[in-house]
Amino acid sequence: MAVSSIALPWEGERFAFHNRLAAWITSGLLALALGSLGCVRAGWMLAGRMGIILYGCVVVASMTVMLGPGTGIDVVAATCLVAAPALLFARSERLPLAVGCALSVGVIVFMQVWIHLGPMSYVPITRSDLMEVRSGVVIVAACVGALVVYLYWSAEMARGAAARERARSDALLLNVLPATVADRLKAGERRIADRLERVTIVFADIAGFTAFAADRSADEVVHVLGDLFSRFDALCAAHGVEKLKTIGDGYMAVAGAPEALPDHAGAAARVALGMMAAMEETLRDHPGLGLRVGINTGPVVAGVIGTRKFAYDVWGDTVNLASRLESQAAAGTIAISASTRSALGDRFTVEPLGTAELKGIGAVPVWRLVDG
Repeated sequence: MAVSSIALPWEGERFAFHNRLAAWITSGLLALALGSLGCVRAGWMLAGRMGIILYGCVVVASMTVMLGPGTGIDVVAATCLVAAPALLFARSERLPLAVGCALSVGVIVFMQVWIHLGPMSYVPITRSDLMEVRSGVVIVAACVGALVVYLYWSAEMARGAAARERARSDALLLNVLPATVADRLKAGERRIADRLERVTIVFADIAGFTAFAADRSADEVVHVLGDLFSRFDALCAAHGVEKLKTIGDGYMAVAGAPEALPDHAGAAARVALGMMAAMEETLRDHPGLGLRVGINTGPVVAGVIGTRKFAYDVWGDTVNLASRLESQAAAGTIAISASTRSALGDRFTVEPLGTAELKGIGAVPVWRLVDG
């Protein structure tokens, strides 16, 4: 097709150079077209697109110079050249779009200047030759147009697949990390570490679960624990509390991280009371279990650890005290610290439990959250 468009066998020794030049141009164009297709097949869409744009520019410029502007071949060939950038780069990279359009405009300007200067064609052309050349150009233009459509379709398919994969990755990331933390990671932040002065930690643990699990099937154990923790998740989501992790039959959450929460202590207390209510429903079918909850308010260090399996967590004495309160509490008790008691004020009903001797901390006053 390119041979029909450019490499006409002009007779006579004085046209030997033109025949050789046309053969070289034709071979180069064929190599460029095949290379562009190879790039597309290999997934290098940008290189394939630019190759097709360059192909059209060279075809139009070469035919205009060799055959002369008087034949009108430049007008016939320019049709696919003008449309190619818009089709190839629609909704895609801005820089390649600009380069493709600049190439097309440059070739069109060149053709207009060539026409204005009015030089004679470099090779003889007859009416039959011109018809053959124009037919070849139409065939080439049709093939280029089909290739353009294929490239555009391939790009749309790849873009759609990438969008679906990105949405899937985002959904998985949001199942592991808070939304604001996930956004910071996607924005390129390498190390996420914050000091938060006022948060409330909630620790919950199911008393008697080890013995319960030893006498039940795996399906029943996972079903009971999954159902209860799913209710805990819903409570956290309803009150703006961030679930951090589960460890065995233990559940940990934080109110006021990673985003500040004005009434973090109240939100944590409401979640804890809801946990107790959910546990009461579980006890109807599985007596012998119980729930212990420890709540503490204070400063923490929060951040993301890991390189493959990310985890958002909090550390500090505030976390340690909440964990100790939970481990020392009796089943069915929500034990709160003095700092949490102060943050709650008179909005909740609490009862003093006296002083507890906590490992690694010492004697601390403890209250029991009753109602709110």
